[in-house]
Amino acid sequence: MDDEPEIHNVTKMALSRFAYEDRELSFIHAYSKSEAIKYMLDEQDICVVLLDVIMETDNAGLECVHQIRQELKNHDVRIILRTGQPSTIPEHEVMLKYDINDYKNKVDLTKSKLYITMTSALRAYCDIKKQSKLASELKDLNDNLEAKVALRTAELTQLNQSLIAANEKILEQQNSLLQSEKMASVGYLASGMAHEINNPLGAMKCNFTVLKDYIKGLSHHISVLNNESLNGDLIDIFELLEDNEIDLNRIEQIVAALSVFNGVSDERAQLHNLTEIFTCFVSNLSTQIVFDHEPNSDITLLCCREQLLKVFDILHTNAIESGALPRDISVKVRLGRGNVSISFKDQGIGIEPTKLSHIFDPFYSSKPVGQNVGLGLTIALMLIKNHHGELIATSELGKGSCFEIRIPVKTS
Repeated sequence: MDDEPEIHNVTKMALSRFAYEDRELSFIHAYSKSEAIKYMLDEQDICVVLLDVIMETDNAGLECVHQIRQELKNHDVRIILRTGQPSTIPEHEVMLKYDINDYKNKVDLTKSKLYITMTSALRAYCDIKKQSKLASELKDLNDNLEAKVALRTAELTQLNQSLIAANEKILEQQNSLLQSEKMASVGYLASGMAHEINNPLGAMKCNFTVLKDYIKGLSHHISVLNNESLNGDLIDIFELLEDNEIDLNRIEQIVAALSVFNGVSDERAQLHNLTEIFTCFVSNLSTQIVFDHEPNSDITLLCCREQLLKVFDILHTNAIESGALPRDISVKVRLGRGNVSISFKDQGIGIEPTKLSHIFDPFYSSKPVGQNVGLGLTIALMLIKNHHGELIATSELGKGSCFEIRIPVKTS
């Protein structure tokens, strides 16, 4: 960049045989600041600028430096100032104030010194480009690394979620096995107790029947004697016998209720079709009930079939005992979010609000002593809990009750 054509010719001649790393120079000639800036805009790979300080104005070269560095943001190109009037601009001031790489007097730039200056400038330029390339590659590596880290993090997150899901499934299976083991333990205990109680109970009932026959015979003989005091004693004895018979019958009912665990306590959960279970349940009834389910719904339950049949039987019996007619008992099956709802609804006498919270308590019954053991709903709740489900009761006095079963479900 120089406004004197002779300078262009001399410089080109001096550097005509110059080579750097086996590569020759290619020259671009500019004779004014505006022309120089145009070339700097058009040519992106200019390595070295030999710039005259004084061209169309006294500061044209310095203004050109400022524009290249500040406006064009080109900090890679090596700028060598050449001036024919060094005394007009102090070198140290120019070096401090402007981002230039060398400051030479045109008179001092012999061929040898020009070679040295160009070699130094080109070496610096190549080093800058290498550093820039390394920085770019490092940035790309960092960007790719972030993407790889993000991808790996996503993979690990997904794997972690899979492990969490697998762990939850294992815990669910463990809980299911634990619940089954608990159910089996309760069943073995209950059935064992029922068996042990049943043997002496049978003997007691047999002896009780014999005792009643003996007392009836003794009563006949006493009536012949016409002893009023003995007649009074006999009346008391017969009342005691009636009370004992009621108690024995109650024990027998409790034993029968506990015997429900025989055959269902050790049952393992399997996939069953709910419609098939209800078909089997209804077929065992002497009266028909209304069975309403969603159309085209094939509901498959992971359940213990015999336990569910027992729950259905308990709820149906409970509805009958509440005073509902068989035709007024309806069963509705509804598939919900992650569970199936099975509701038994009757039009019986209903349950008082104060008693509703106690109906699942063991041995609780609203009927007179001896008429009901009070274990049916307790057993039903226990069997539904064994399925990780819920048994919810709602009732309105005088209008009827509804018992809703909710069990986790798999659909097919």
